Amino acid sequence: MNNSISLKTGDLSDSDAAARALLELVDEFIVVVRAENALLERGLPASLSSVAARKMELAEAFDGWVKAAQARAFGFDQASEPVRGTFAERLALFQRLMNENIAYLAAAIEASRRRIDAVMNAIRSEMADASPYGANGKTYNVENRTALRIGLSA
Repeated sequence: MNNSISLKTGDLSDSDAAARALLELVDEFIVVVRAENALLERGLPASLSSVAARKMELAEAFDGWVKAAQARAFGFDQASEPVRGTFAERLALFQRLMNENIAYLAAAIEASRRRIDAVMNAIRSEMADASPYGANGKTYNVENRTALRIGLSA
């Protein structure tokens, strides 16, 4: 993969060359998102992998292309029909993969939330069991969990 896919203003005068450069970026993005989806599908933390870092780099490069398109620095509609057709196909595939990616990331976030809730509930339960004071302010014998009122013996 090309690790330096970027937008160069000199590349924009030739519409086909600019479109092919953008297509190359989308193709690499597809590879990276597929890899991240595979990690997420197996339940692995994709955020800790180099895949996530590369995805961010590609997103920044893609953002540069979007800004150039908005500024009309290049005309994708000026590219040849075969290049535009290929790009449309790849963009549709990329959109489908990104939708899957969003679903996997949402599931991973939900699983993390459930794990955090379980850990917090366990900590709260352990703290409540270990506390010598009840909600009513009375003390309790923590060792055998027999409730004792202050001043009374068992």
